Amino acid sequence: MKIIVGFFTTKPGRRAEYLDAAQDHLRKSRLDPDCLYIELVPMPDHPDRILLAEAFTDEAAHRRHEDTDHMSALWKVGPKLLSNVVIDNVISRQVERIDESFP
Repeated sequence: MKIIVGFFTTKPGRRAEYLDAAQDHLRKSRLDPDCLYIELVPMPDHPDRILLAEAFTDEAAHRRHEDTDHMSALWKVGPKLLSNVVIDNVISRQVERIDESFP
């Protein structure tokens, strides 16, 4: 199993716009039988922060997910709407951290 947990910080006041942009991606991801869970949760204590939580059957399933057209479409809006993304990828006992900032 592969679990992904992270936080997205949107540019000030852009959280709702990013969540709207993510709806097609979330809907299509949930149709994938290898996607066990995917959610973007607005954080109530920070107006520009979103929790990311995903689970896939394995690493290969997550790689296929990353190569979908809907994933590419969502990442294209990132530089416009996001200021920072921090993601921890957990595969069994191995953890990989991704920390990206956008101008």
